[in-house]
Amino acid sequence: MILLTIIVIVSYVLLHTFEIASFGARVAGRLTNRSALGTSLSQTVYMTADFFIIFFLPTLGYIVESGITIHDYLTLVLIAYSLTFLVSILILIKLNGLQHFYQVVFIKYTDNTIPIAILKSLVSKKTDLNLKDCERFTFDKIIIKKSLVSFLAYIFLITGFFNAFMLAVLFPENRLTLSQLTAAFHGFGGVILSFYLDPMLSRSIDTYSDNSTWLKNVYSILFGRILSYLAIIIALLIFLYFLKSL
Repeated sequence: MILLTIIVIVSYVLLHTFEIASFGARVAGRLTNRSALGTSLSQTVYMTADFFIIFFLPTLGYIVESGITIHDYLTLVLIAYSLTFLVSILILIKLNGLQHFYQVVFIKYTDNTIPIAILKSLVSKKTDLNLKDCERFTFDKIIIKKSLVSFLAYIFLITGFFNAFMLAVLFPENRLTLSQLTAAFHGFGGVILSFYLDPMLSRSIDTYSDNSTWLKNVYSILFGRILSYLAIIIALLIFLYFLKSL
């Protein structure tokens, strides 16, 4: 069971790491005037994250069916969110270095396919390349309204799987039905992401000639996502405290 728990946590962290890292491709595309390629590569990386669902969902389902207690389940979830929270902060701070990597991928892609370009970029020496920089993250680059909308979207998107399976733990007689509620959680957040956040980011990357507005949008979306992890971590700590006191 410990091994299965590790698989769930690691696959969840990697799933979200790839999703967050995909933003770097859009930044690199904007800086190099290759927005279309940046968007395409961003979608490629984002969709690659789904690979980890292959390990995540069946393993989590088996753990739930094995009769895990609600305390142990919430502890597992807390660890997964905490590690993802730390990784997301690191990506936010190191976004410039990440988008440098994608710029190298763009260069390698001239003579290679995307998979080969990525592999070559992982081992490439970047010191001899003329890479463009983006401004580093600071709190004055945050647009509060857009961060709050991002927070609202991701609070549903990041909790869909765990919330549905938590209900399955609490009500095992209906766990098959409850485990399908993932679509309901993801659906609400997905609507906000698809109809507001993603078009807003794409428009700002395409239309704004200055080097601050579009980047503020990127940082605001990422910051809102980080806040959603933090909010869930705080909520889980409160739940675990009350469970322990019962």
